[in-house]
Amino acid sequence: MTQSPPEPRAAVRAWPSVVIPSILLLVAAVVSVALACEGSAWSLATVKAYGAGALVGMALLCVAACTRMFGRPGLLALHLGFALVLGGWVANELAGGEEGFLQLGPGQAGDLAGLDQLTLLDFTIDRWEDTGTVRQYTSTVRNGKGEEIKISVNHPLVVRPWWIYQSSYQEMADPRTGEVARDPRTGEPRHFTILQCVKDVGLPLAAFGGILLLLGSVIYGVTFLVRMGRRGAISRPAIEKASRRHVLTAVAVVELLVALAVFVHRAWATGHPPMQNMYEFLICTAVLLPVLTLVSAWCDGQDTLIVDSSLFALVLAALFFMDGSVKHLMPALQSPFFVPHVGAYVAGYVLLVRAALGAGRRLVGAGFFFLTLGLVLGAAWGKFCWGNWWQFDPKEMWSLATWLHYAAYLHLRPRLPRWADRTFLAVGAVLVILTLTWINLSRIFSGMHSYG
Repeated sequence: MTQSPPEPRAAVRAWPSVVIPSILLLVAAVVSVALACEGSAWSLATVKAYGAGALVGMALLCVAACTRMFGRPGLLALHLGFALVLGGWVANELAGGEEGFLQLGPGQAGDLAGLDQLTLLDFTIDRWEDTGTVRQYTSTVRNGKGEEIKISVNHPLVVRPWWIYQSSYQEMADPRTGEVARDPRTGEPRHFTILQCVKDVGLPLAAFGGILLLLGSVIYGVTFLVRMGRRGAISRPAIEKASRRHVLTAVAVVELLVALAVFVHRAWATGHPPMQNMYEFLICTAVLLPVLTLVSAWCDGQDTLIVDSSLFALVLAALFFMDGSVKHLMPALQSPFFVPHVGAYVAGYVLLVRAALGAGRRLVGAGFFFLTLGLVLGAAWGKFCWGNWWQFDPKEMWSLATWLHYAAYLHLRPRLPRWADRTFLAVGAVLVILTLTWINLSRIFSGMHSYG
């Protein structure tokens, strides 16, 4: 009877470095859930009050780690990028970041310290014809130079160093009757506009840090793919018979055509890319799975049909238990960041869940890149829409915990024994699933993703 070879000494010595990060990541995940249970407003206030010192410490640790990574460009870029992002947040909290609101009625003017006076000329609300819900709301203002400028959701006014956002609006009250004031010509309610003004001194640091994170994830993804290929670390035997490959291809093509039909029908019914909620997220997942089956078969020579088809069937079955009602995009979702942000997470989550099930493990690095891309694009979208690139939203925090888990996995992967490798991927899949279900849990807990 043959015996399996002993674990390498390097893997045994790596035991503490496996356990300690795992415990820390578990604590981070639990803390993020606890903060989410209290609501994003409470969590934001808590982190601002008690977290600045911890973030400074984390940033310094990342910088210190960089001094030992000059020969590993991927790690260097990841650590330095994360340090810069943390430094940007700390700079806003300690070095002059400001935020305020202007509430203006027609013809009224207002300003903040260091910001030119803005006068509201007009405020309009555009509604969807079929439902009457708000499609977009826009303020037309005049600045100190006499220029007329329109400000709407996802289209802020930038007056360095200030960013002015269309935050919300409020109905005006008639001072004589106390009822809603109305336009004498149209009878429509009159509104105050509420503009959010943000002075973000840490933005350059955070933006450069985000670029470095993307660069590091690309380098790490390519390196991981090459190393796995050299070691022949493939979870399933290669496809040997051409007939088997053709059958696999035929099944994947049929699945792809079915998924594309559902995708196109949904896009036609909604009038926008179907990525708004969990129902549409799963439709995108169904499109991607057979594509990955074909890629695995024809590029890697791997048979992932059972795993991918099982996931495909689960996704289609789940659609019958979800709310598939057609809804218009709210103003915040009408952004150029909408499709790439959601699409990146679809790709990343699918790749990482497949890896945990034994299919496509060589693509874990690619999955990590897509997680990083989704995280960075989400931060950029938050900056252009809500004024802050990080809101400490419950789903944001859980997504960050998931990203940190896979970052730790890629750091430790060369020294992990096989069982620990599989455990890391399995725990990562659980984190991904919890992040996805948070789209529904966010209806219970307040947050920026409650529209899901």
